[in-house]
Amino acid sequence: MVELVYVLLLWICSALFFSSRWAFDYFGLSCFEQIPFHLKVSLEGTNTEFIFDWFKMCGIKSILQTIILGFCLHFSQHPYRWIFLLCILLIIGAGSQVHFFEWIFNQFRKTQIYEKYFVDSHKVELEFPKQKRNLIVLYVESLETTYTSKENGGDYASDLIPELSKLAQDNINFSHQDKLGGAHIVAGTGWTTGGLVATNTGVGLTVPLLSKRYKEDTPFLAHTLALGDILKEQGYNQEFCIGSDAKFGGRKNFYDTHGAYTIWDTNRAKKELPENYHVFWGYEDKKLFAFAKKEISKLAQQEKPFNFQCLTVDTHHPKGYLDENAKEIYPERLSNIIHYESQQIGEFIDWIKAQPFYKDTTIVITGDHTSMAAEYINKTYEKDYDRTTLNIFINSPIKPLKEKNRQFSSFDIFPTLLASMGVKIKGERLGFGTNLFSNKKTILEKMDQKTFDLELRKQSQYYKEHIL
Repeated sequence: MVELVYVLLLWICSALFFSSRWAFDYFGLSCFEQIPFHLKVSLEGTNTEFIFDWFKMCGIKSILQTIILGFCLHFSQHPYRWIFLLCILLIIGAGSQVHFFEWIFNQFRKTQIYEKYFVDSHKVELEFPKQKRNLIVLYVESLETTYTSKENGGDYASDLIPELSKLAQDNINFSHQDKLGGAHIVAGTGWTTGGLVATNTGVGLTVPLLSKRYKEDTPFLAHTLALGDILKEQGYNQEFCIGSDAKFGGRKNFYDTHGAYTIWDTNRAKKELPENYHVFWGYEDKKLFAFAKKEISKLAQQEKPFNFQCLTVDTHHPKGYLDENAKEIYPERLSNIIHYESQQIGEFIDWIKAQPFYKDTTIVITGDHTSMAAEYINKTYEKDYDRTTLNIFINSPIKPLKEKNRQFSSFDIFPTLLASMGVKIKGERLGFGTNLFSNKKTILEKMDQKTFDLELRKQSQYYKEHIL
């Protein structure tokens, strides 16, 4: 019985060792913070394909390693001592690979970054135009500037996203360079929920070790003022539309807490889909755009202005969903998926432009975060390319004072969304964000990205008391 316990312990530690590196590569984790965050929120609706991939890449390896090590140690004088030592080494190795120890250290480091740079949005005066504008925000899963051609400022030989590139060139694209570009990703913003929260509140998702504030039965960032809260107070109808279960990652909780959005997800869409229909995370973007058109049309028929936010899914890591209508013209599967996504978005924007409500509507297209498809990114693009999330502002009533060569993060999208609707922001700042239409410097134009990122990973009493 004792032998069985030690063998099981060795297998668990071996599996942990192989899984840690695999998880960071497979899911493209940008920081360890994503792991405790997802352990604190609902994981309903998760795409279970990763379980089979894990078994192939980690399960089999850990079983073989356990058999080999167990066989070798069986003939040693003190097998249990060696197994215990090996388990410790495997745990240390696993923790090092995912930056676990750095995260633990940061639980005891303090920062004053919030006291110095954070602006409480509750205290900022906002002036809406007499004729309130509608807002459509299209979050494109993992949309990067990287996918456009090198000539345009990206890092692919040709342009994977010609429709999006043209929209960016013909409209407003805030860029970190003189060509097409976008926002840098900092701590707490590098995954979907983090990206959605950052662009809607100007604050990231840093996760205190003992916090229970992200649970479903607890208001999500209860002390934070979000875009949805502001627009709800201004009489807006609001909707969030996605092709997966909104509960996953705490998204439903966030949108319920901040603005009482109508949620259109896989649960709401069941009546519109064939029985037991399930593709990828729920349903593909082809159907998502069809549903979005119907929902936007309903909102436009009402007297109140609307805020419609939509999140695509086909380009989700690690492999994406290749639609049956997508042409396979590139060597990489994800490149073909990205190319077809651009085509679908182009058609969707053309549809919006043809609608009567378009003249009173601002459209924003942005990536939720940079791609987490680590294998695809590492094999396809240059390692030293400066990756950013692409943004496009269409039909805004105001023009930016400086559009190119800006250094900014996802936080800056929050006040910029309001400004793109003609809203005047006293001081031009909300949360960690700065209105990019203004000439006011962003935080990343005041300090380097690495310093800001390191400070965000530390613990803040202000964050616990005034944001959570």
